[in-house]
Amino acid sequence: IQVHGALGYSNDTPLAHMLQQARWSRFADGADEIHQMRIAQRTIAAYKDHGTTKTATGDLPL
Repeated sequence: IQVHGALGYSNDTPLAHMLQQARWSRFADGADEIHQMRIAQRTIAAYKDHGTTKTATGDLPL
């Protein structure tokens, strides 16, 4: 958006629509803190249940 200047906000390109969708998605999807809390809860629960975080993280390093 910034690279395109005012054209990034104009309806002449799909960028303005993409920005509107991205903003709406953040609102509808919830705050980042909520997602971080859910990830932490699932990781802790997986460790308690299985002794490993592999099921919650897909074996990604933490």
